[in-house]
Amino acid sequence: MRSEDLEVKFPFEGKTFRHHSEVSPWCEQQFGRFGERWYRYGTDIAMGIAIGVPFYDHYRFARSEDAVLFALRWT
Repeated sequence: MRSEDLEVKFPFEGKTFRHHSEVSPWCEQQFGRFGERWYRYGTDIAMGIAIGVPFYDHYRFARSEDAVLFALRWT
């Protein structure tokens, strides 16, 4: 999915340093299947190493209240 399409379908964003193996199952429990109300994509690891940026994953949400719940739990 193109980033422009992601931003339209999932306009609300959250970020976390927590590993996706911990976060994604929680998102499935709270919001349903991947790609319906939420979407995840990771940071480019090589870019993070090159410029010294911490590794975090981006999560996008179709509903603002889902993004708020995510932020309360994972940031």
